[in-house]
Amino acid sequence: MDQTIKYYDENAIEFFMNTKDANMENLYKLFLKYIPEGGKILDLGCGSGRDTKYFLEKGYDVVAVDGSIEMVKLSTEYTGKKLCT
Repeated sequence: MDQTIKYYDENAIEFFMNTKDANMENLYKLFLKYIPEGGKILDLGCGSGRDTKYFLEKGYDVVAVDGSIEMVKLSTEYTGKKLCT
């Protein structure tokens, strides 16, 4: 596990830039049909914060967590929500 976190800490900016704008709309639709409007979502391994940002903008209550402190820094800035490690 330490090697995985180390990888994301060392490559956080590249990973963030490569994933933050990926179009996940079709997957979001499939997922959100099971979540009540304004429901709570746990985004475990939130990475770039792409999904967290989308769900927050749609009015969901999101708890986002990532093991990489560098990813948490970037995704916190991107989403405007304090994330956890």
